[in-house]
Amino acid sequence: QMPSATFPAGAKIWSAQTAIGAGPVLIKSGQIKNTFVEELFDADSGVQPEINAPRTGIGVTADNKMIFFVCEGRNMTAGVPGLTLADEAQALLDLGCIEALNLDGGGSSCLLINGHETIKPSDGKQRSVVTGVALQ
Repeated sequence: QMPSATFPAGAKIWSAQTAIGAGPVLIKSGQIKNTFVEELFDADSGVQPEINAPRTGIGVTADNKMIFFVCEGRNMTAGVPGLTLADEAQALLDLGCIEALNLDGGGSSCLLINGHETIKPSDGKQRSVVTGVALQ
């Protein structure tokens, strides 16, 4: 159902200072939600929620630690096919996240620490992306 003045019940406007376009929600209030159906992230969206793929996510723990999550996929390393969205949600929950969101995955999944790749990008090399998250 499309959001409206009456749906969802109890919805309110946020006055966010910073935002990022992403989705679906994976964990809400400490419970796996994985809202890919409600947010229209079906197989045709490119997210491929039920396929093993490289994934990127971000979450927060109960003690306000931010978790950056990236996993390799598409067998860039032999035997590493990637994760489904359900697998990603479970991994973030296992890391202690009480809120978590899926970010762009696939060939966009890359994590650099001090300028060094921590996974092998599924395109074989880093590629240009529209949005990135940085921590300094």
